[in-house]
Amino acid sequence: MRNRRSRTRGGAVIEFAMLAPLWISMLLGTMWIGTAAVRGLQVQQAARDLASMYSRAVDFSQAPGTNANEMLTAVTAQLGALSGTGPVTVIFSNLTYVGNSVCALAGIGYGIAGNGTPGNTGTHTASSCKNYGQYVFTQRYTQGNVSARSSNFGTPTAGDFDANNSYKVDSPVTYVSDVGDVSSFNLIPAPREDGTDGYQSGQPIYMVEVCYKGASQVGFTSGASYAYAIF
Repeated sequence: MRNRRSRTRGGAVIEFAMLAPLWISMLLGTMWIGTAAVRGLQVQQAARDLASMYSRAVDFSQAPGTNANEMLTAVTAQLGALSGTGPVTVIFSNLTYVGNSVCALAGIGYGIAGNGTPGNTGTHTASSCKNYGQYVFTQRYTQGNVSARSSNFGTPTAGDFDANNSYKVDSPVTYVSDVGDVSSFNLIPAPREDGTDGYQSGQPIYMVEVCYKGASQVGFTSGASYAYAIF
């Protein structure tokens, strides 16, 4: 019996050494994927919270130190520093659909006003109302690391942005004729323009996109967590 015990001594150590790489890989993988999943949920929650406030006319383009900027910093604090070199990018977009009513609002050269009947907004002039039937940007600004992420729904012409990386159009004359304002947004069906309930041409759409891109995310969803919310 003594000889048998002597010959089998150390077998458990060898078995552990053989299985340890598998166990450690599974443990680290579970921690890695779990952390990435939590980060994804944080990004989704930040997008929803910011979009809700953005739709209530909160201007997050304000300079650091203002109440709106402090709220933005507080909402994204769990993701990291909101700076030009940080891991967080927040993109705010305001869009609208260019239908007959919007073309008519731009003036006689773009559309013909209706006769007062609900849903009758006349017809557009295709040569001038170039963006008819399209979703267009009426506002766009980005906070955080501007260069780390671009919008999934397009970007207005770069030359239209000011020194603060902010873009805003107040006149329908601009966004019905400037093809550079067209977005690839298609998440809401085009309005019927017949007076029925639902989204109508010219009404605003508020959208916030949030992206976290950090070293801890390398190899998982292209190294970033992304989410958007629409109000």
